[in-house]
Amino acid sequence: MSNLPKLLPSDLAMVCVAFLMFVGSFQLNQHLDSYMLYVPGVSLIFIPAGFKLLAILVGRLPAIVGLFIASIYTSIGLWTELQTVSLYFFAIASVLSYAMASYCVMKLLCIHRDLYNLRYWHIVVLSVTASVLNGIVHNMAYLMEGVIATEAQWVNSAAMALGDFLGCFVVVSLFHTATLLVSKKPQ
Repeated sequence: MSNLPKLLPSDLAMVCVAFLMFVGSFQLNQHLDSYMLYVPGVSLIFIPAGFKLLAILVGRLPAIVGLFIASIYTSIGLWTELQTVSLYFFAIASVLSYAMASYCVMKLLCIHRDLYNLRYWHIVVLSVTASVLNGIVHNMAYLMEGVIATEAQWVNSAAMALGDFLGCFVVVSLFHTATLLVSKKPQ
């Protein structure tokens, strides 16, 4: 017998849901880019960041797999002049920075795995941490691949972190509010 974990149908469903949420929100964000695009690859409100954080909080490893595939898929249309290895590098930087930030904040703030004790201030801390880490890591990856100039790195990192924060805070707060409303029992 193999020691590999069994792939459950719910895991496959989470991979698909994370993929569709990210790609769908990415398409929506592209329509909004005429109002919010700072530079290519950096939006001043990036809704997919919120869906990425939400998927990781709810779906864990299967969501990370779906987000990785979605990041590669969306990058293919965005970065047509780059080699495939660069797209994988960007996807790893993007998804793992969110996963690491989420894991660390959840451990540090004792946020339960099923999120029953999630509070709005936790969402702010999760959003800020994931956004800042992603902004730095992602722009370092851009710099390593020659996509941005060194002098623009910190400005782009700050703009990316702001856009990611706003996207994260809005999406995760709306989800949290909806779960609170649904879980309230009539008296």
